Amino acid sequence: MQNMYSFRKIDRLKSKKSFQAVYNQGRSFVDGMSIFYVLTDQDESVRLGLAVGKKLGCAVVRNHLKRMMREVFRKHKAELKNGSRIVWVARRRLVKADLKAFENTFLRLVKKAALLKEAGKND
Repeated sequence: MQNMYSFRKIDRLKSKKSFQAVYNQGRSFVDGMSIFYVLTDQDESVRLGLAVGKKLGCAVVRNHLKRMMREVFRKHKAELKNGSRIVWVARRRLVKADLKAFENTFLRLVKKAALLKEAGKND
């Protein structure tokens, strides 16, 4: 049995081609801290790609941002509707943010994108 709070390889967007598909065909949702690009399809899982540009800092800073982003996604993955591909792009204000700010940003963008499951409904 798989843990619903894990972040497995099949939950990730990795190839340039899959990122480009989300950028070109998906919708964007903007926040002061980050941007979501969302493409819905008939897939049974939610997949996440992370984009942290070199302008945000050195490799240590960028990897820290990605770890925080993955952690927030991992914690809230079970609350998301299936069949979505998300590219989460970090902005400069996330560099100095704590985990709570990452979580607030993620939840705000997920609500904007209407990706949350309805409370009484099992998917």
